[in-house]
Amino acid sequence: MSERIQVIIASAIIAVIAIWLPFYQAETGSLLDQYDYYANVIWQEPWRIFTAHIFHLDATHAVTNAIALVLVTLFFAHHFSVRTWFNAVIVITVICIVVVWLIGTPERFVGLSALIHGLLLTSLLLEWSQQNYARTDWLSPLAIGLLVLKVLLEIIGVMHSAILLSAGADYGYIHLAGLVGGVIAWRLHRKRLASITSKPRPPANNE
Repeated sequence: MSERIQVIIASAIIAVIAIWLPFYQAETGSLLDQYDYYANVIWQEPWRIFTAHIFHLDATHAVTNAIALVLVTLFFAHHFSVRTWFNAVIVITVICIVVVWLIGTPERFVGLSALIHGLLLTSLLLEWSQQNYARTDWLSPLAIGLLVLKVLLEIIGVMHSAILLSAGADYGYIHLAGLVGGVIAWRLHRKRLASITSKPRPPANNE
């Protein structure tokens, strides 16, 4: 099985779990109070750093984000191995939490959207860097610019989401935090590639 297929399967597993959780919550009572991002207790209950991203407000929120995660991975899986994809996921989720905590808003949130924004930015930067940032490759920088513009419009309140407004008007800051995580994940990914390519080759055996 190719690495690309394995990466897509990994994203699909996370998507299925995210879709299943709202129905599980309906059966057992809401689990959000125990697993969402909550600024007051995030460092005392560190599991929230990761669980906040996998839980959602409701099934519609979960399905929308799950589809988006799989689509982003499907389009850009060729840039990753399973290990580097999970590395990117971990970096983006952790950095997102740190940035939201430093900004101080929102106080609470759940959802995969920050990870999706970060993973999309990481992938677009990898796509552009693969072309050596050529001026003729206008699609990647245009997509990056539109993504950043979208988040800025969300922050200033010009662009709204019918799905996310039920969680308050601060979701733009969550997406911004995801973008910051995406840049850092991209830099770490590129750094590893550079270290691999710079390793000296072993001398050939003379027989």
